[in-house]
Amino acid sequence: MSSPNERYRIDNFHAKSLENNPLNSPVDRDINIYLPPGYFEDKDKRFPVIYFLHGYSLNNRMWTITWQDDENQFLNLKVIPPKIIEKIDLEQALYFEKLDELIKSGELDPFIFVQPDASLHLPQLSGRKDLRGNPFTKGSFFINSPYSGNYMDYIIYDVIDYIDNHYRTIPDRAHRAIVGGSMGGYGALYLSLIHPNKFNSVVALSPANLGGMKKVDWKLRIPLYEEIFGTKMSNKIGDMAWADILDTYDLILSRDCPLIPSIKRDNNGKIVDYSKEAENKWIKFDVNEIIRKNPDILKGLNILLNCEINDEFGLTDVTEQLHETLLELDIDHDYEIYSEPKAALSPHIFGIASKISTGIRFCLKYF
Repeated sequence: MSSPNERYRIDNFHAKSLENNPLNSPVDRDINIYLPPGYFEDKDKRFPVIYFLHGYSLNNRMWTITWQDDENQFLNLKVIPPKIIEKIDLEQALYFEKLDELIKSGELDPFIFVQPDASLHLPQLSGRKDLRGNPFTKGSFFINSPYSGNYMDYIIYDVIDYIDNHYRTIPDRAHRAIVGGSMGGYGALYLSLIHPNKFNSVVALSPANLGGMKKVDWKLRIPLYEEIFGTKMSNKIGDMAWADILDTYDLILSRDCPLIPSIKRDNNGKIVDYSKEAENKWIKFDVNEIIRKNPDILKGLNILLNCEINDEFGLTDVTEQLHETLLELDIDHDYEIYSEPKAALSPHIFGIASKISTGIRFCLKYF
Protein backbone atom coordinates (compact mmCIF):
# COMPACT_ATOMS: atom_id res chain seq x y z
CA MET A 1 0.00 0.00 0.00
CA SER A 2 1.25 3.48 -0.80
CA SER A 3 1.97 6.02 1.94
CA PRO A 4 -1.17 7.80 3.24
CA ASN A 5 -0.58 11.18 1.54
CA GLU A 6 1.02 10.09 -1.70
CA ARG A 7 -0.96 11.15 -4.77
CA TYR A 8 0.93 8.93 -7.22
CA ARG A 9 0.14 5.55 -5.77
CA ILE A 10 0.62 1.85 -6.38
CA ASP A 11 -1.70 -0.17 -4.15
CA ASN A 12 -1.77 -3.93 -3.92
CA PHE A 13 -5.13 -5.59 -3.38
CA HIS A 14 -6.76 -9.02 -3.44
CA ALA A 15 -8.83 -9.71 -6.58
CA LYS A 16 -11.48 -12.21 -5.53
CA SER A 17 -12.62 -12.78 -9.12
CA LEU A 18 -9.20 -14.20 -10.02
CA GLU A 19 -9.14 -16.77 -7.23
CA ASN A 20 -8.50 -20.30 -8.51
CA ASN A 21 -7.86 -19.09 -12.06
CA PRO A 22 -6.71 -21.97 -14.32
CA LEU A 23 -3.33 -20.40 -15.11
CA ASN A 24 -2.40 -19.69 -11.48
CA SER A 25 -1.90 -16.04 -12.36
CA PRO A 26 -1.47 -13.72 -9.35
CA VAL A 27 -4.62 -13.01 -7.37
CA ASP A 28 -3.01 -10.14 -5.46
CA ARG A 29 -2.61 -7.32 -7.97
CA ASP A 30 -0.92 -3.96 -8.17
CA ILE A 31 -3.09 -1.02 -9.19
CA ASN A 32 -1.71 2.37 -10.19
CA ILE A 33 -3.74 5.34 -8.90
CA TYR A 34 -3.40 9.05 -9.57
CA LEU A 35 -5.11 11.42 -7.12
CA PRO A 36 -5.54 15.02 -8.29
CA PRO A 37 -4.06 18.14 -6.66
CA GLY A 38 -6.16 19.15 -3.66
CA TYR A 39 -7.30 15.61 -2.89
CA PHE A 40 -5.86 15.62 0.63
CA GLU A 41 -6.61 19.29 1.34
CA ASP A 42 -10.38 19.22 0.72
CA LYS A 43 -11.43 16.08 2.56
CA ASP A 44 -15.12 16.45 1.71
CA LYS A 45 -14.75 16.70 -2.05
CA ARG A 46 -15.44 13.64 -4.21
CA PHE A 47 -14.12 13.03 -7.71
CA PRO A 48 -15.05 11.28 -10.97
CA VAL A 49 -12.88 8.36 -12.06
CA ILE A 50 -11.30 7.47 -15.39
CA TYR A 51 -10.13 3.86 -15.67
CA PHE A 52 -7.34 3.19 -18.17
CA LEU A 53 -6.86 -0.34 -19.55
CA HIS A 54 -3.34 -1.13 -20.72
CA GLY A 55 -2.21 -2.82 -23.90
CA TYR A 56 -0.89 -6.28 -24.63
CA SER A 57 2.53 -7.10 -23.11
CA LEU A 58 2.14 -4.57 -20.30
CA ASN A 59 1.77 -5.52 -16.64
CA ASN A 60 2.27 -4.22 -13.10
CA ARG A 61 5.89 -3.32 -13.89
CA MET A 62 5.05 -1.37 -17.04
CA TRP A 63 2.41 1.33 -16.62
CA THR A 64 1.17 3.37 -19.57
CA ILE A 65 1.13 6.62 -17.59
CA THR A 66 3.59 7.04 -14.76
CA TRP A 67 5.67 9.75 -13.10
CA GLN A 68 8.64 11.35 -14.81
CA ASP A 69 11.34 9.96 -12.51
CA ASP A 70 9.99 6.40 -12.62
CA GLU A 71 12.72 3.97 -13.68
CA ASN A 72 10.10 1.70 -15.26
CA GLN A 73 9.12 4.04 -18.07
CA PHE A 74 7.83 2.53 -21.29
CA LEU A 75 11.13 2.90 -23.17
CA ASN A 76 14.61 2.57 -21.70
CA LEU A 77 16.32 5.41 -23.52
CA LYS A 78 19.71 4.17 -22.33
CA VAL A 79 19.62 1.28 -24.81
CA ILE A 80 18.32 3.27 -27.79
CA PRO A 81 20.97 4.91 -30.00
CA PRO A 82 20.98 8.73 -29.73
CA LYS A 83 20.25 9.16 -33.46
CA ILE A 84 16.98 7.26 -32.94
CA ILE A 85 16.06 9.08 -29.73
CA GLU A 86 16.20 12.29 -31.75
CA LYS A 87 13.33 10.96 -33.87
CA ILE A 88 11.14 10.17 -30.87
CA ASP A 89 8.81 12.94 -29.74
CA LEU A 90 9.11 12.59 -25.97
CA GLU A 91 6.63 15.45 -25.54
CA GLN A 92 3.87 13.01 -26.51
CA ALA A 93 4.30 11.15 -23.23
CA LEU A 94 1.73 11.99 -20.58
CA TYR A 95 3.08 11.96 -17.03
CA PHE A 96 1.22 12.51 -13.78
CA GLU A 97 3.16 15.75 -13.35
CA LYS A 98 1.62 17.02 -16.60
CA LEU A 99 -1.84 16.15 -15.30
CA ASP A 100 -1.03 18.13 -12.16
CA GLU A 101 -0.11 21.17 -14.24
CA LEU A 102 -3.26 20.97 -16.36
CA ILE A 103 -5.52 20.58 -13.32
CA LYS A 104 -3.82 23.35 -11.33
CA SER A 105 -4.11 25.71 -14.30
CA GLY A 106 -7.83 24.98 -14.62
CA GLU A 107 -7.44 23.47 -18.08
CA LEU A 108 -8.69 20.12 -16.79
CA ASP A 109 -11.20 19.44 -14.04
CA PRO A 110 -9.79 17.22 -11.26
CA PHE A 111 -10.34 13.48 -11.50
CA ILE A 112 -8.96 10.19 -10.21
CA PHE A 113 -7.07 8.10 -12.77
CA VAL A 114 -6.76 4.33 -12.29
CA GLN A 115 -4.63 1.78 -14.14
CA PRO A 116 -5.25 -1.86 -13.15
CA ASP A 117 -2.92 -4.72 -14.05
CA ALA A 118 -4.65 -7.25 -16.33
CA SER A 119 -1.67 -9.29 -17.50
CA LEU A 120 -1.85 -13.06 -17.40
CA HIS A 121 1.71 -12.93 -15.98
CA LEU A 122 2.76 -15.66 -18.40
CA PRO A 123 5.90 -15.16 -20.51
CA GLN A 124 5.38 -14.68 -24.21
CA LEU A 125 6.57 -17.20 -26.79
CA SER A 126 10.34 -17.41 -27.28
CA GLY A 127 10.90 -15.50 -24.04
CA ARG A 128 10.68 -12.08 -25.68
CA LYS A 129 11.86 -9.10 -23.61
CA ASP A 130 11.27 -5.39 -23.86
CA LEU A 131 13.95 -2.74 -24.41
CA ARG A 132 14.64 -2.69 -20.67
CA GLY A 133 15.24 -6.41 -20.46
CA ASN A 134 11.94 -7.22 -18.74
CA PRO A 135 10.02 -10.25 -20.05
CA PHE A 136 6.98 -9.41 -22.14
CA THR A 137 3.85 -11.08 -20.76
CA LYS A 138 0.63 -12.34 -22.28
CA GLY A 139 -2.54 -10.28 -21.94
CA SER A 140 -6.02 -11.22 -20.73
CA PHE A 141 -8.01 -9.09 -23.22
CA PHE A 142 -10.20 -8.28 -20.19
CA ILE A 143 -12.62 -11.15 -20.78
CA ASN A 144 -14.04 -13.92 -18.62
CA SER A 145 -12.58 -17.19 -19.85
CA PRO A 146 -12.80 -20.74 -18.48
CA TYR A 147 -9.23 -21.19 -19.69
CA SER A 148 -7.55 -18.11 -18.18
CA GLY A 149 -9.78 -16.56 -15.52
CA ASN A 150 -12.45 -13.92 -14.98
CA TYR A 151 -10.71 -10.72 -16.02
CA MET A 152 -13.92 -8.90 -16.90
CA ASP A 153 -15.29 -9.52 -13.40
CA TYR A 154 -11.92 -8.50 -12.01
CA ILE A 155 -12.27 -5.02 -13.55
CA ILE A 156 -16.02 -4.56 -13.13
CA TYR A 157 -16.28 -5.81 -9.55
CA ASP A 158 -12.89 -6.06 -7.83
CA VAL A 159 -11.14 -3.00 -9.25
CA ILE A 160 -14.11 -0.62 -9.26
CA ASP A 161 -15.26 -1.73 -5.81
CA TYR A 162 -11.74 -1.33 -4.42
CA ILE A 163 -11.43 2.22 -5.76
CA ASP A 164 -14.94 3.24 -4.62
CA ASN A 165 -14.31 1.81 -1.14
CA HIS A 166 -10.83 3.27 -0.60
CA TYR A 167 -10.98 6.65 -2.32
CA ARG A 168 -13.39 9.58 -2.47
CA THR A 169 -15.01 8.79 -5.79
CA ILE A 170 -18.45 9.75 -7.05
CA PRO A 171 -19.54 6.12 -7.26
CA ASP A 172 -22.07 6.18 -10.07
CA ARG A 173 -22.19 5.63 -13.83
CA ALA A 174 -22.43 9.36 -14.60
CA HIS A 175 -19.00 9.96 -13.06
CA ARG A 176 -17.14 6.87 -14.27
CA ALA A 177 -15.41 6.47 -17.66
CA ILE A 178 -13.15 3.89 -19.28
CA VAL A 179 -10.28 4.42 -21.70
CA GLY A 180 -7.95 1.88 -23.24
CA GLY A 181 -5.23 1.48 -25.84
CA SER A 182 -4.77 -1.50 -28.17
CA MET A 183 -5.80 -4.59 -26.13
CA GLY A 184 -7.12 -2.10 -23.59
CA GLY A 185 -9.08 -0.30 -26.32
CA TYR A 186 -10.78 -3.59 -27.09
CA GLY A 187 -11.34 -4.19 -23.38
CA ALA A 188 -12.89 -0.75 -22.89
CA LEU A 189 -15.42 -1.41 -25.66
CA TYR A 190 -16.11 -4.98 -24.57
CA LEU A 191 -16.70 -4.08 -20.91
CA SER A 192 -18.96 -1.21 -21.95
CA LEU A 193 -21.04 -3.60 -24.05
CA ILE A 194 -21.41 -6.26 -21.37
CA HIS A 195 -21.86 -3.77 -18.51
CA PRO A 196 -23.46 -0.65 -20.05
CA ASN A 197 -24.65 0.49 -16.61
CA LYS A 198 -21.09 0.99 -15.37
CA PHE A 199 -19.64 3.72 -17.61
CA ASN A 200 -20.72 7.10 -18.91
CA SER A 201 -18.05 7.27 -21.63
CA VAL A 202 -15.72 4.89 -23.44
CA VAL A 203 -12.58 5.76 -25.41
CA ALA A 204 -11.00 3.08 -27.59
CA LEU A 205 -7.53 4.05 -28.85
CA SER A 206 -6.46 1.72 -31.69
CA PRO A 207 -8.70 -1.07 -30.37
CA ALA A 208 -7.36 -4.61 -30.93
CA ASN A 209 -10.62 -6.25 -32.01
CA LEU A 210 -9.11 -9.13 -34.00
CA GLY A 211 -12.29 -11.14 -34.67
CA GLY A 212 -11.95 -14.40 -36.58
CA MET A 213 -9.50 -15.23 -39.37
CA LYS A 214 -9.10 -11.68 -40.72
CA LYS A 215 -5.72 -10.95 -39.14
CA VAL A 216 -4.17 -14.41 -38.89
CA ASP A 217 -1.61 -13.71 -41.65
CA TRP A 218 -0.85 -10.14 -40.66
CA LYS A 219 2.84 -9.24 -40.95
CA LEU A 220 3.79 -7.12 -37.96
CA ARG A 221 6.64 -4.77 -38.79
CA ILE A 222 7.63 -2.19 -36.16
CA PRO A 223 9.72 0.63 -37.65
CA LEU A 224 11.38 1.39 -34.29
CA TYR A 225 12.78 -2.15 -34.10
CA GLU A 226 14.02 -1.93 -37.69
CA GLU A 227 15.90 1.25 -36.82
CA ILE A 228 17.51 -0.41 -33.78
CA PHE A 229 18.06 -4.00 -34.91
CA GLY A 230 17.92 -3.91 -38.72
CA THR A 231 15.36 -5.39 -41.11
CA LYS A 232 16.09 -9.11 -40.66
CA MET A 233 15.97 -9.12 -36.87
CA SER A 234 13.05 -6.68 -36.82
CA ASN A 235 11.01 -8.98 -39.08
CA LYS A 236 11.82 -11.92 -36.83
CA ILE A 237 10.71 -9.98 -33.76
CA GLY A 238 7.50 -8.93 -35.53
CA ASP A 239 6.70 -12.52 -36.52
CA MET A 240 7.31 -13.74 -32.96
CA ALA A 241 5.20 -10.96 -31.46
CA TRP A 242 2.25 -11.62 -33.78
CA ALA A 243 2.49 -15.38 -33.26
CA ASP A 244 2.30 -14.78 -29.52
CA ILE A 245 -0.84 -12.67 -29.82
CA LEU A 246 -2.54 -15.38 -31.89
CA ASP A 247 -1.34 -18.03 -29.42
CA THR A 248 -2.91 -16.01 -26.60
CA TYR A 249 -6.20 -15.77 -28.49
CA ASP A 250 -6.18 -19.56 -28.71
CA LEU A 251 -5.21 -19.84 -25.05
CA ILE A 252 -8.05 -17.70 -23.72
CA LEU A 253 -10.78 -18.27 -26.33
CA SER A 254 -10.34 -21.75 -27.80
CA ARG A 255 -7.90 -23.69 -25.67
CA ASP A 256 -9.88 -26.93 -26.07
CA CYS A 257 -9.89 -26.64 -29.88
CA PRO A 258 -7.18 -24.14 -30.87
CA LEU A 259 -7.52 -22.35 -34.18
CA ILE A 260 -3.92 -21.74 -35.24
CA PRO A 261 -2.73 -25.39 -35.17
CA SER A 262 -5.83 -26.36 -37.19
CA ILE A 263 -4.88 -24.18 -40.18
CA LYS A 264 -3.97 -26.05 -43.37
CA ARG A 265 -2.26 -24.37 -46.30
CA ASP A 266 -1.56 -25.23 -49.92
CA ASN A 267 1.90 -25.23 -51.50
CA ASN A 268 1.70 -21.45 -51.95
CA GLY A 269 0.97 -20.86 -48.29
CA LYS A 270 -2.68 -19.96 -48.87
CA ILE A 271 -5.09 -21.04 -46.12
CA VAL A 272 -7.39 -23.78 -47.41
CA ASP A 273 -8.93 -25.14 -44.21
CA TYR A 274 -9.19 -24.50 -40.48
CA SER A 275 -11.40 -25.30 -37.49
CA LYS A 276 -14.71 -23.48 -37.86
CA GLU A 277 -15.52 -24.35 -34.24
CA ALA A 278 -12.44 -22.48 -33.08
CA GLU A 279 -13.14 -19.53 -35.37
CA ASN A 280 -16.67 -19.26 -33.96
CA LYS A 281 -15.21 -19.04 -30.47
CA TRP A 282 -13.05 -16.14 -31.60
CA ILE A 283 -15.94 -14.42 -33.39
CA LYS A 284 -18.07 -14.68 -30.24
CA PHE A 285 -15.85 -11.97 -28.74
CA ASP A 286 -15.77 -9.75 -31.85
CA VAL A 287 -17.14 -6.38 -30.72
CA ASN A 288 -18.84 -5.84 -34.10
CA GLU A 289 -20.86 -9.02 -33.67
CA ILE A 290 -21.80 -8.17 -30.09
CA ILE A 291 -23.00 -4.70 -31.12
CA ARG A 292 -25.07 -6.06 -34.02
CA LYS A 293 -26.81 -8.55 -31.74
CA ASN A 294 -27.49 -5.88 -29.11
CA PRO A 295 -27.79 -2.59 -31.06
CA ASP A 296 -29.37 -0.64 -28.21
CA ILE A 297 -26.62 -1.32 -25.67
CA LEU A 298 -24.31 1.52 -26.68
CA LYS A 299 -27.00 4.12 -27.27
CA GLY A 300 -26.66 6.84 -24.67
CA LEU A 301 -22.98 6.03 -24.12
CA ASN A 302 -20.41 8.63 -25.17
CA ILE A 303 -18.00 6.86 -27.54
CA LEU A 304 -14.67 7.87 -29.05
CA LEU A 305 -12.79 5.67 -31.53
CA ASN A 306 -9.50 6.57 -33.17
CA CYS A 307 -6.41 5.03 -34.73
CA GLU A 308 -3.25 6.20 -36.48
CA ILE A 309 -3.52 5.67 -40.24
CA ASN A 310 -0.29 3.64 -40.46
CA ASP A 311 -0.85 1.50 -37.35
CA GLU A 312 1.64 -1.36 -37.72
CA PHE A 313 -0.65 -3.84 -35.97
CA GLY A 314 -3.23 -3.44 -38.73
CA LEU A 315 -5.78 -1.82 -36.45
CA THR A 316 -6.70 1.03 -38.81
CA ASP A 317 -9.03 -1.25 -40.77
CA VAL A 318 -10.32 -2.73 -37.51
CA THR A 319 -11.23 0.73 -36.21
CA GLU A 320 -12.82 1.69 -39.53
CA GLN A 321 -14.98 -1.46 -39.39
CA LEU A 322 -16.15 -0.57 -35.88
CA HIS A 323 -17.01 2.91 -37.14
CA GLU A 324 -19.02 1.42 -40.03
CA THR A 325 -20.88 -0.87 -37.63
CA LEU A 326 -21.85 2.04 -35.41
CA LEU A 327 -22.93 4.12 -38.43
CA GLU A 328 -25.01 1.22 -39.74
CA LEU A 329 -26.85 0.99 -36.43
CA ASP A 330 -27.18 4.78 -36.05
CA ILE A 331 -25.15 4.84 -32.84
CA ASP A 332 -23.71 8.27 -32.17
CA HIS A 333 -19.93 8.37 -31.70
CA ASP A 334 -16.78 10.38 -32.35
CA TYR A 335 -14.31 8.86 -34.80
CA GLU A 336 -10.93 9.74 -36.24
CA ILE A 337 -8.31 8.07 -38.39
CA TYR A 338 -5.43 10.47 -37.88
CA SER A 339 -1.92 10.94 -39.20
CA GLU A 340 0.79 11.61 -36.64
CA PRO A 341 4.14 12.09 -38.45
CA LYS A 342 6.02 12.23 -35.14
CA ALA A 343 4.82 8.67 -34.42
CA ALA A 344 6.54 7.21 -37.50
CA LEU A 345 8.83 4.90 -35.48
CA SER A 346 5.73 3.20 -34.06
CA PRO A 347 2.40 4.60 -35.22
CA HIS A 348 0.71 2.17 -32.82
CA ILE A 349 2.65 2.90 -29.62
CA PHE A 350 3.35 6.60 -30.12
CA GLY A 351 0.01 7.18 -31.81
CA ILE A 352 -1.82 5.89 -28.76
CA ALA A 353 0.47 7.92 -26.50
CA SER A 354 -0.39 11.08 -28.42
CA LYS A 355 -4.13 10.52 -27.97
CA ILE A 356 -4.39 9.62 -24.27
CA SER A 357 -4.82 13.29 -23.39
CA THR A 358 -7.55 13.55 -26.04
CA GLY A 359 -9.32 10.58 -24.46
CA ILE A 360 -9.14 12.10 -20.98
CA ARG A 361 -10.54 15.42 -22.22
CA PHE A 362 -13.35 13.56 -23.98
CA CYS A 363 -14.36 11.79 -20.76
CA LEU A 364 -14.16 14.94 -18.62
CA LYS A 365 -16.48 16.73 -21.04
CA TYR A 366 -19.32 14.36 -20.13
CA PHE A 367 -18.93 14.21 -16.34
